[in-house]
Amino acid sequence: MIDKKEKYHFFLRGMVVIGTIVMSLTPLDCLGQMNELFDGVKMSDSPEMVKRSMDKLCKSAYQIDINTEEIAFPLAQFTEQHLVCSDCSRYDYYFFDKIVFTFSDGQLNFISAKGDGVSKISDIEFYKGYKFYTGKDNMVVNEKENEAFFLTEEGLHTNLFAWKNPYLTTEKMVTKYTASGKIPEIFKFGASIQELKPRLEKMTTLLDEREFPNGETQFNCFGMEYAGFPRKIEAKFNAEGKLYLLWILTAKQEESRVRKALIKAYGTPIFVNDTWEVFHDWQVSLRKDKPEILVVSKEGADKHKKEVTKK
Repeated sequence: MIDKKEKYHFFLRGMVVIGTIVMSLTPLDCLGQMNELFDGVKMSDSPEMVKRSMDKLCKSAYQIDINTEEIAFPLAQFTEQHLVCSDCSRYDYYFFDKIVFTFSDGQLNFISAKGDGVSKISDIEFYKGYKFYTGKDNMVVNEKENEAFFLTEEGLHTNLFAWKNPYLTTEKMVTKYTASGKIPEIFKFGASIQELKPRLEKMTTLLDEREFPNGETQFNCFGMEYAGFPRKIEAKFNAEGKLYLLWILTAKQEESRVRKALIKAYGTPIFVNDTWEVFHDWQVSLRKDKPEILVVSKEGADKHKKEVTKK
């Protein structure tokens, strides 16, 4: 869960960092990387607009339309499309084997790119192997895989850069993700860091560990399949190293799908207001003001109930 204050730190925006970056600015920094790399493409553009731009830069391009009943991309509510572009170059300097533009409800809101050109646009490492550009385009680079991602604010919240976009690497049939709304069994409250860490390292595409001044620890578990998509699950451990809370990051556009998954797993909600829909004896809650799922232990359920129901 990243609030505005955390996002500031998330992008490492400080005067020292900015001063360092200014010394190595490239022409891409003036107008934003997307504008320059993809010939004026910007978030919220339609598939037609993006294709017009990319036809000039790529040898081939084709569009994939996902059937309504198979939509899984978190930012998509009604339609999901992917424009797959191959053998793309810009200024005879940035070369990409593939670029995939993902559209939700007719608007561009995610870009994946793979190729040697990625090594020329990376900036600051935040998670293992991932570098985050401090400019306005919310760009994330995985140098090892030669991949770059451009995210909307919502895509940043859901940490979509960690999604292994199947359309970026293969044209074969895409495997469907686990649709269950039940909380993954590995997350047993009271389990220790030592017990869970080796198991989660095998189950995640990336496990990032963060320690806090109050003695607590957070595991950022990327690639955990839940409710139809690989997600980031934030697992919180208390100062004694025991698991006590989870945040599962989702998107507003998929709220109805996530709700259906929760109802199928736990039955109808036992409490509903403008902010929360509560399930499973107050242990599992769909948050609506900020799209995510809160999971607490039985002990934490009483505290959560008091906070939610107080006037």
